[in-house]
This record gives sequence, C-alpha cells and structure tokens, in this order.
Amino acid sequence: MLDIHFIRNHPEVVKKDLEKRYAQDKIKHLNSLLRKDKEWRKIKQDLDNLRKKRNELSKQINELKKQKKPITKILKEVKTIPKKIKKLEEKSRILQKEIKNHLLELPNLMHEKVPKGRDEKDNPVIKKWGKIKKQPFKLLNHAELLEKLNLADFETARKNSGQGFNYLKGEIAMLDLAIQRYGMDFAMKQGFIPVVPPLVLRYEALLGALNGLEDFKDVVYKIENEDLYLVGTAEHSLVTMQRDKTMKEEDLPLKLCAVTPCFRKEIGGHGVDMKGLFRMHQFNKVEQVVFTSKENSYKMMEEMQKITEKFIQNLKIPYRVVEICSGDLGAKFARQWDIEAWFPRQKAYREITSAGNCTDYQSRALNIKYFDKDNERKPVHILNNTMVATSRAMVAILENYQQKDGTIKIPSVLVPYMNGLKKITKSKAF
Repeated sequence: MLDIHFIRNHPEVVKKDLEKRYAQDKIKHLNSLLRKDKEWRKIKQDLDNLRKKRNELSKQINELKKQKKPITKILKEVKTIPKKIKKLEEKSRILQKEIKNHLLELPNLMHEKVPKGRDEKDNPVIKKWGKIKKQPFKLLNHAELLEKLNLADFETARKNSGQGFNYLKGEIAMLDLAIQRYGMDFAMKQGFIPVVPPLVLRYEALLGALNGLEDFKDVVYKIENEDLYLVGTAEHSLVTMQRDKTMKEEDLPLKLCAVTPCFRKEIGGHGVDMKGLFRMHQFNKVEQVVFTSKENSYKMMEEMQKITEKFIQNLKIPYRVVEICSGDLGAKFARQWDIEAWFPRQKAYREITSAGNCTDYQSRALNIKYFDKDNERKPVHILNNTMVATSRAMVAILENYQQKDGTIKIPSVLVPYMNGLKKITKSKAF
C-alpha cells in the first residue's frame, strides 16, 4: 500500500499516476481516502485534547483535595470525558479500517520510465535474443504431440479434477522436474537462498502480498471452512515470510528462491494452442524474491532480469523482452519487464517469465522494515521474478525442439537432469 503521508502531501501526484494507469475509477477511492483521513486527523486531535484536559483536571482535583476545597463541579466535568473519548475512539477505529481499505484499492506509484499505454498491445519491445528458425515440417500443437507420445492424459484429469488440470507421465514428468531442479540450481548459484514454504496462507497474510481484495475473488482458491488460501505463486509465501520483521541494512539484499505448485482460479485463453499445459489451474514455478534497500531497488531489478534472461538463453529458446505499459501494469508494481519466448507452432511470442519491482508497496502492507545506516527504520523494497514456470517452458521446448519424426530433443543443459536422456520418444508407460 502507499504511504499515507505521501498521499496527504502529494494528492495530485497520486491522481496523475492513476490517470496514466487509465484507472480513473480509483480516483473515487483517493478522494474518499483524503476526506476520511482529514476527518480521522481531526478526531485524533480532539482525542489528544480530551486526554490532555482529563489529565489537567485530574491534577486540579488533587490540588483542590490537598487544599480541602470543593471538587464537585470539576469532578462532574471529568466524569463526562471517558464517554466522549470512547465515542471518538470508536469513530477513529471505523475510519482507520475504511482508510486501510481505500489504501488497498490504490495501486503503487509507477517509475517515471513506465511507458503510457492502455493494454498489452502498447507494451514496447526493448530487446530480442536468438535466431528464429523456420521448421521444414508442420509442427504439432503440444497437447496433440504429448497425447501422441503417450506422455499426458488430459481427458482423465478433466474428468477427475476439471479443466486446467493434467496428468503428466514418463519423460514429460521428468522434464518438468528437470526444469525445476535446473532452475533452483541456477538461482542458488546466483546467491539465492532456497526455501520450502507453506502452500497455504491466512487471509491477513495473503492480503498484504496481493493487489487488494479483488484478487481473492478472481484468483485465489479458498479452503472451505478454514481461514486458509492456496498460494497462486511462491512469491506470496516468500514475501510474507518477513512479515512484521525488521532487518539490518548490512543483511540486504536478502535473496530467496523456492519451487512450488501454484494454484490459480482464473486461467483464461482459448484455442487449440491454449489447451494442455500453457494455461492451467495448477502448475509448478521457480520463483525469486528479493528484499533490498530503496537505493539498490532498481539495480536489483536489472540483476534479476539478467539472471532470468541467461537462464532462457541456456535453454536456447529465442525470446524478446517487453516493458509493461501503464495500463497493463499490475497494481503492486512500479515497473515490470516480461520475457516472451518464441512459440513457432503459434508463430507468436508469449510471456513465460516476469520481473517486477514492488518498491515499498508490499512491505507497508506487511510491515517489513530495515534499519538504515542512520539507524532509522524504513520499509524495505521488495522485488519478485519468475525464474521459470515449468508448464510454459515445456510448451516452448515442445515447439522449439520438436523433430520431424515426432520426437523431442532435450536442451543440452537439461540432459544431466534427465538422467542423460537426450531425446523424448513415444512412451511405453501405462
């Protein structure tokens, strides 16, 4: 969430940022927030005055008692103060709750370099890597290829769990695990500490990691009759790991990584190439999260981006990097870059990883701070980056490494993680 002090002093900056995001509907929250914050500050002042008056009157009563003078009139006045305080305290609590809800509705302030645009069509390409090769044969879509090779059972998964869930078998299951293991090894070599986090979080913890209340309804699975939600990404568990903690600047950056199943209610997407692995309710992902100081925030973002680009380069999959424009930028992000791999079957670039800087937006909601060099407590800056979502990486491999005879070549960096297997052929599995 945003700093309420900044909003008070610079409401026009926040308003212009919302307009650049094409989030005019959020301006009503800003205006209501400013009104309620003004009312709350007035109540706070009234409370301070009442408490001060109560203390002064109490002192007067003590003095009058010592002097053996009448106290009836002052005592009567003192007795009215607690009721007034209680009434104002209740108003204050209600207003504070309403103010917090408005704060959760307001997105992060964007970096000045974020390009203005309405949606993903306006995301500029800032880099391309790799040579796109034209295959001399017709590529099968990945779902058809996996079924032909007896490596996936989509129908049984739909029957047992519903659309967006899959059974992966044999060598394709091995490939998923190989990508996970290589991703974790790659991250750890870059100084990331591995974590095995919980896959469920309570409401209050998850709320601080998400973009506000709307994401619960649209994205997250709730466990019935429990105050627990399945995580949509390891990021949720990793950022809340430091909730209500204060770190030392010399311990920053704190770099964490984890591989977990991820659960998403909304998957979207239609068409033959969207069937199968590309969009799922459950998938595996290697995630990177960094806690750092304000001064090193964007330096860390560039470092994380380079790490993930090198990972994709090692898989030898052509890609491009796009800068996410203002209208497409997630609420918690101040800036974001996506890596879009080339999918030759689809003849299109599609997102496979995303690096974003949340600055101090998440840390304010989660109360995560650090002591700077002057021993002053400040909110940390939090960044997250998908090292690899294995489902989409597998689709990219199935399309870019598909052979004319219907087999799939294994990227050389993954061969050691595939027990030496260099090619996937038709499986004899059940």
